[in-house]
Amino acid sequence: MAQEWQEKSALVIGFGSIGRRHARVLKEIGVRDVRVCETIPERLNAARGELGIEKTYSSVEDALADKPDTVFVCSPTGMHVEQAAAAVQAGADVMIEKPLSTKLEGVDNLKSLVSERRSVVMVAHCFRFHDGLVRAKKWLDAGRIGRLISIRCVFGEYIPEVMPDYLNRYVSKYSGAYELMHDIDLALWFAGQKPKRVFGLDGRFSDVPMESPDLAEMIIEFEEKCAASVHLDFFERVRHRQTELFGTDGTIIVEFAKWDECTVSIYEANKKQWTHKEIKTDRDDMFRTEDRIFLEACVSRAPVPVDIEAGARAVEVMLAAQQSSKTGRAVEL
Repeated sequence: MAQEWQEKSALVIGFGSIGRRHARVLKEIGVRDVRVCETIPERLNAARGELGIEKTYSSVEDALADKPDTVFVCSPTGMHVEQAAAAVQAGADVMIEKPLSTKLEGVDNLKSLVSERRSVVMVAHCFRFHDGLVRAKKWLDAGRIGRLISIRCVFGEYIPEVMPDYLNRYVSKYSGAYELMHDIDLALWFAGQKPKRVFGLDGRFSDVPMESPDLAEMIIEFEEKCAASVHLDFFERVRHRQTELFGTDGTIIVEFAKWDECTVSIYEANKKQWTHKEIKTDRDDMFRTEDRIFLEACVSRAPVPVDIEAGARAVEVMLAAQQSSKTGRAVEL
């Protein structure tokens, strides 16, 4: 099958940081025809010069007119649904970067279009493919900590260092800390059930200059005796990422403040001891896995692990948290 998906042409729309990463990874895993669409001339020149991309376009219309087999939507979030729909109408299978959208309007129409065209469409929540988090999910599903009761997800980093030009990007205008919403998706993934109610608080709390929230806090209540807390921020001076799972018979903790190493720990009540597993990783590993799984699904027409429904549910929780922060009340889903 590898040879089949490597023959698929792949158009990357948007050559910012995440578009660059997908284009580079696609070439690394053997995709022979990688194309880039970007409206900023300097970025198109970078695509040609840095990665040797031969087919480049300055408009989405021109790029889709060349009939790519697959499209990777890596543009600003507000454009995702519209561009994904255009790609599906052009006959392509589509990977949509997270978040799926900034709103739910248009998502149902996209789902209907995908169903009608029988397209493969996946939302790029890449942390579902991180080795440490995958290991934690396997332990959880194997029942090693019993029934899951509570989830705690924390992600913080200092945006002036990780994204020096952030003031010129949409993240500082309208998405802010919610751009880190991978952890909302992780909470939903680990819980494995529908969210019921969301409490949220967001705003500008630090001295980092930006118009959008630099902090987002939320509590998610699920239908069956499970809750999650999610903390997202853009002001922590040291990168902080940790996921904690609390069950009736134990605890799992995944910590990776550094991209190249991860610690997965489990405490099992029947053993009365901690077990720690150190994992060496590369930041692009989860992107390599994610892109390969998507391309394999494009060949086999198999269901994808993160479909539009899953992407929309994360957006729904995000919007509920924003509404809760404005009203001071919990939002029922």
